[in-house]
Amino acid sequence: MQIEKGEGSETILLVEDDEAVRAVAQRSLVRFGYDVVPASRGVDAVRIAKEFEGKIHLLLTDIMMPGMNGVEVASAIAKVRPGIHIFFMSGYADQDLVRQGLLEPGTHFLQKPFTPQELAERIRRIIDGET
Repeated sequence: MQIEKGEGSETILLVEDDEAVRAVAQRSLVRFGYDVVPASRGVDAVRIAKEFEGKIHLLLTDIMMPGMNGVEVASAIAKVRPGIHIFFMSGYADQDLVRQGLLEPGTHFLQKPFTPQELAERIRRIIDGET
């Protein structure tokens, strides 16, 4: 699947504690047409999920973060936003995260580093139910 710039239209809640990574991911997703609501910490993301007036189609969260980890963030947000798509990213390999008990096998996951195209294509497939 090749997604073109400007093709997306959904809202993504992006949770990433690294400012540079968050900025690059946000810029990339905006170029592909997505509306991005950024958060630097899990507690901020949960607050945003509770207070945001519109639909949030997908949560894109780093797994390893100080305070709440991405799995805890996803669990809390899924309670206030039932049906939200959950997509994890990490610099750790998915097998390592499964072994540590942080990820269930078959969870939507993308290992860092990734290209903007890879990120946009995976998000499109997840939202469209094509994974």
